[in-house]
Amino acid sequence: MRKRTPPFRSVDPLVEGLEPTRPAEALLVQRTGLIRILRNSLGELHDHRRQVAGAPAEAETVREIKYWEEVLAWVQSQYGPDVILIRRAL
Repeated sequence: MRKRTPPFRSVDPLVEGLEPTRPAEALLVQRTGLIRILRNSLGELHDHRRQVAGAPAEAETVREIKYWEEVLAWVQSQYGPDVILIRRAL
């Protein structure tokens, strides 16, 4: 029978003084949640487009709608429960 190692009472002494050296470069996002957020945001953008119809702001709103519709289509085309968003190298 293996002897069990007792759990740590506190993790603080183990991580004391440690700070991340680099910021996160990727983000794991729940795919269905991201799709829902994008759909809701697109609905709001379409509402805004209707409110500014005929005004100069309409053209910019239409550009935003097209951009986010492309993003939504890409996210929907991915497989699996999650999507990984990666920061572009500078």
